[in-house]
Amino acid sequence: MRAKTITGAVTASLIMTVLAGCSSSPPDADPSAAPSATPTPSASSSGAPNLKDVLFTISAKVRDKTGNTIAIELIAHTPLPYSDRDAKPLVTEFVSACSTGAGAAPVTAETLAAQGSILLPMDLASSTTGKQFAHPITVTLGNVYYGQSVTGKGIAATDPAYPCSSGFVWTTSGSGRAIADFQSGNPGPDLSLWKNALYGFSVPTDSQTTIEACKVTLSTAAKTTVADMPGWDPSQAAMGYACTIGYIGE
Repeated sequence: MRAKTITGAVTASLIMTVLAGCSSSPPDADPSAAPSATPTPSASSSGAPNLKDVLFTISAKVRDKTGNTIAIELIAHTPLPYSDRDAKPLVTEFVSACSTGAGAAPVTAETLAAQGSILLPMDLASSTTGKQFAHPITVTLGNVYYGQSVTGKGIAATDPAYPCSSGFVWTTSGSGRAIADFQSGNPGPDLSLWKNALYGFSVPTDSQTTIEACKVTLSTAAKTTVADMPGWDPSQAAMGYACTIGYIGE
């Protein structure tokens, strides 16, 4: 049930939360430009994920200076230990993507086992396909000390020489999937390690783009995991330039 969901995408009933507003108001769009008259659809892609294993969701709208918007969403699923039978496709995909450049040493199935890795699968979706964002969206998918991989058109590593450790930018709307690695440092996996990370979307303040209608939903299991962790922020939707959650320091 769990690993199969990484290829699932976002259903309309889940993504309608994109229309919820952030607690802070972003700057107004350019008054001289007319916004699009067509209502913006919610982020979606084909297929239907099993929602029972959803860990958290982050959804928002990207608005350019003309007022046009594209809905985007990240869905994180329950992490799996490297040794789980259902994690085999994740291990294969992650090793294939990160066998070079993910860190000081190449990633292999053996290194994942030695470090007690857990793998967090995520889905990415948007309300349109093939439309260029007015400014590339920075996508944060985990802990900078460990690797992440992404597949999908329009989203790529910031530095192709380091495909799993340089961060990611989303330039063209569409769907994709991601895997984040977390390591305990010994062969015993710790399924709570996903909390030591940051997730979400952001743009520079001078990008003439805003990120609005930020909505974060944590599952009961996720809330329990982060409840007593100092420095864990459930939403960093400040000033209309970011929609992120995670550990920001004590």
